[in-house]
Amino acid sequence: DETTALFEARRCLSCGNCFECDNCYGVCPDNAVIKVTNDLGTHFKINYDYCKGCGLCVSECPCGCIEMVPESC
Repeated sequence: DETTALFEARRCLSCGNCFECDNCYGVCPDNAVIKVTNDLGTHFKINYDYCKGCGLCVSECPCGCIEMVPESC
C-alpha cells in the first residue's frame, strides 16, 4: 500500500557505508574533511590537526558512517 511504499522509500539503504554525498565535506567549518580521489573512487579523511570536534559532520551524515570517539589521554 502507499504508506508502506513511502516508509520503504525513506529508508537509508547504505548500511553504514559512505555513498560520497559530500555532506561532511561541505558542512565542516574547519576544512578538516579532506576528499581523496584515487583509482578506487572517492573517499574522505579527517585532518585531526584542523578538526575541533564540533560534530557537524556526524550529524549531517545520512548513513551514519562517521562516529565521534573521545580522545584517549
